[in-house]
Amino acid sequence: MKTIAPAILPLVAMMGVVVCAGQTLPAFDVASIRPAAGGMRPEVQTSPGSLTIRNQNLMFLIYWAYDTPPFQINGPAWLNQDRFDVLAKAEAGGDEMHLRLMLRNLLADRFGLKTHAERKEMQVYSLTLGKGGPKFQESKDEGPPVFDRGGPTTLTAHRVTMKDLAVQISEPLNRPVIDETGIAGRYEIKIDVSGYMQAAAGGEGKGGGEGQIDVMSVLFTGLQEQLGVKLESKKATVDILVVDHLEKAPTEN
Repeated sequence: MKTIAPAILPLVAMMGVVVCAGQTLPAFDVASIRPAAGGMRPEVQTSPGSLTIRNQNLMFLIYWAYDTPPFQINGPAWLNQDRFDVLAKAEAGGDEMHLRLMLRNLLADRFGLKTHAERKEMQVYSLTLGKGGPKFQESKDEGPPVFDRGGPTTLTAHRVTMKDLAVQISEPLNRPVIDETGIAGRYEIKIDVSGYMQAAAGGEGKGGGEGQIDVMSVLFTGLQEQLGVKLESKKATVDILVVDHLEKAPTEN
C-alpha cells in the first residue's frame, strides 16, 4: 500500500471531496450513531471495512475523518460537548484511509456536515528530535494506537506515530504542534512529568501550588529529557478545516 507523506496527508484529506469530484465517495453499508453509553472508555478500533468509535465527541469524529488535528479545525464550541458511539461496516472492506473517507461521508449524511479548507499562517510548535535522538522503542505488536492517561502528569502511548503524539500535546500547549521529527513507524511512549511539577512548585510539601507552575516549561523539559524530542516555536502556514454547517444530533439510524 502506498504511503502518503504525513505533511501532505491532512491537505489531501481535506480535499477529498474535490479529488473525488464526479465520483461517489465510499460509504459504509451499515452504520449506527448513538449517544455514548455512560462509563465507556473512549476508543477507536479499525479492521478492514470496519470502524468502531466509542465515547467520542464531534470534534474527534471530524478530526479522525479528515485526519486534521483539533487545533486546525475551526468550528462551534459545542463540538466538544456531546459524545457518540459509531459502529460502521463496509462489505467491500477498506483500509484506514478509506474508513476515514467513509466516516466523512457518514458525517455529511447523518449530521449534515459541510466544510471547506483554508490555508492560514499562525504560531505553531515544531516537534523535532533532540541531539541524543529518540529515547523510545518501536512497537512490536499490531493494533490501533492507544493513549492511556494514568493521571494529569502521566501519559503512556502504544503503537503511536509522531503525528499522533504531536496531536496529543497540542491541547495542553493550546497551539498546533507539527511533527518534523522525520521518523516514521509506530512507537511505545511514556512520559511522567510529576517530578518536574514538584520541583517547579518548590518540592513536595513546600507549599508550591500548580497555579505557580510554568506548565509549558515542564512539558518542554519532560519531552526532551524523557523522550529525546524538543519543541520549537515558529510561524508556519497550516491547513485549516472550517466547519460551515453541522447539526448537533444525527438523523435516526
